[in-house]
Amino acid sequence: MIPLVERFMTTKINTIDAEQNIAEVAKEMANHGIGSLLVTREGAYVGIVTEADVVRKVISKQLDPAGILVWQVMQFPLITIEADKTVMEANDLMESEKIRHLAVTRGGEVIGIFSVRDLLRPLYMEEMAGFFLGAPE
Repeated sequence: MIPLVERFMTTKINTIDAEQNIAEVAKEMANHGIGSLLVTREGAYVGIVTEADVVRKVISKQLDPAGILVWQVMQFPLITIEADKTVMEANDLMESEKIRHLAVTRGGEVIGIFSVRDLLRPLYMEEMAGFFLGAPE
């Protein structure tokens, strides 16, 4: 049976307001050891900003991170997947959208984040189970 997204998603949702600057994004990511932040405007989720956005859209162009606002580089609209979808469906969606993070929803409400890193967990768990239980012959 293919595992569901809700089993491997991250439930801690870190956010930043769309009017904050990219220097604040970098600080938040560094402080929490994460690679993405959901972007809010007036309390609603409107997009996502990732390390790749910061590097590709700000740093590589030698722009001042303190002078660039989140809404100028964020990815929007926010691409979501329902918590009861499989990790394979999440993989397919990320591949088709060429993204590495999905907001996970249940009943239209964001309840977590799923990233390409989360795709490795089912494989790792299967491998570890085989190691401890013995490889089938």
